[in-house]
Formats: sequence, structure tokens, C-alpha cells
Amino acid sequence: MDQQDYEAKRERERAWYTEKPVRRSFAQRVLNHPLIYRQERVEFNYVFPKRQMAQMVRRHRPEPMDRLLIAPCGTGADMAYLGDLSREAHGIDLSPEAVAQCPASMQTRVGDILTSEYPDATFDVVAAPLFFHHLLRFGFDRFLYEFYRVLKPGGGLVILEPSLYYPLNLITRPVKHVFGNPYGEVEDEGPFRPALLERALRRVGFVEIDVRAASFSHPAFYIPLARLVNRLTRSLLGAWPMKYWGWQLVFWAEKPK
Repeated sequence: MDQQDYEAKRERERAWYTEKPVRRSFAQRVLNHPLIYRQERVEFNYVFPKRQMAQMVRRHRPEPMDRLLIAPCGTGADMAYLGDLSREAHGIDLSPEAVAQCPASMQTRVGDILTSEYPDATFDVVAAPLFFHHLLRFGFDRFLYEFYRVLKPGGGLVILEPSLYYPLNLITRPVKHVFGNPYGEVEDEGPFRPALLERALRRVGFVEIDVRAASFSHPAFYIPLARLVNRLTRSLLGAWPMKYWGWQLVFWAEKPK
């Protein structure tokens, strides 16, 4: 991994919290019209997959844990879903602006997970929501090794990520490239083939890998439609091969005891 490229990447990620893009073009203004894009729809459509992420942890770890790490933790919003799973919650993120907004119930630090200096075998579960699709240029293994290191033997890793196989990507990915990233994503993020992460987990040494769809809805869906889609597809979340076609997937893996 080229260190200079990685440092530039870290700066882009930090800047996302403070430098929102200015949408000047006609196409960008149209694509951000409330009939097409509304922040409340985006926020609603993340609730269901975040709940599925928490449910995946409960499925494999039904008893309360001692220590949970959320990495990256952002503004701590995932505490709404994961906070009651452990007695002690920790979070780390590159952005000081984001960490400053985390709830007081979290023990937080500003930094990179690769240089976190958490002791070996500290956490019962690590949650990495919406992290790896930012790392496609750099590979997953180095970050997974660090999660493996800080997990206790028998500890679990839960990951939430978008799938390249989601059918609506046939429309949304070309829109991003043709119209200049109209929704302000980090430039080099994107969905990926689930097998990339599954293979990386196995290379690093994780076992008991479990993959399920977390949602078949999408932020473009109006809220009534999103509710209907979530209700009708609930039974398909774990069904092969449909589970790989979700908008987001949830992965579980364990460090051997």
C-alpha cells in the first residue's frame, strides 16, 4: 500500500465531514430536487440495514459483551443500534469533527485503526459499518489483520457493505460518473463483489463466516415503498443466491478460540 496515496485518501475522508460539495451544474440541481433526492429518505433507508447489522451480532452473540469497538465510528450514530450490546463501547475515527459529536457513553479516540494502539485481544466484537467500500484501491487485508489483532479469541467481526450485485446499481453508478458525483460521496467509494471480502476474511484467518442481505430497499425509494420492500423481502435476507443481491449486505466472521 503506497503510504502517500493512503495519506491522501485519509485527507479525503476527513474532509468529507467539513467540505460539502457545491452543486452548481443544472444536472446536479435536478438530481438533488426533492422529488428525486431527500435526506429524510436516505436516513430512513439506512435504519433497516443497521438493525440487521445489530441482529447479526445478537444471532451469534446473544449474551451481553464486555467491550465493543465501532471502527470507524463517525458521529456515533451506530450506537443507536449497537450500544446496548455491550457494557463498554469504544469508537475510533479519522475525523475530529465527527468524534466530537459522539455520545458521551462512548470511549472515543481520533485516529486511524491501523495505528490505534489498542492492546491485543481487547474487544469481544468489532463493528465496521460502511468502511471497506472506501478501501477498494488499497485492499482489505491490512485492516482485517488489525481487527483480528484487537479481537479476543472467539471474538466476532460484523461488517455492513453495499453489494455490486444490487440491480439498481445499473442506474445509480453511471449517474455518479456521468453527472459528477451529485450526492457528495467520497470520490473513490463504491459497491463491490461480496466474494472480495469473504476471501479476504479467510486469508486473514477468520472462520464461521456468515453473509446475509441487510436490505433490498434503497435511498432513492420513497418511504412507503421502502417499508413495503423491507416487509416483503425479509424472508429473502438469508436466502442464496438472492442474499448477494441486496443493496447492503451484513457479514459476520469470528477469530478462532
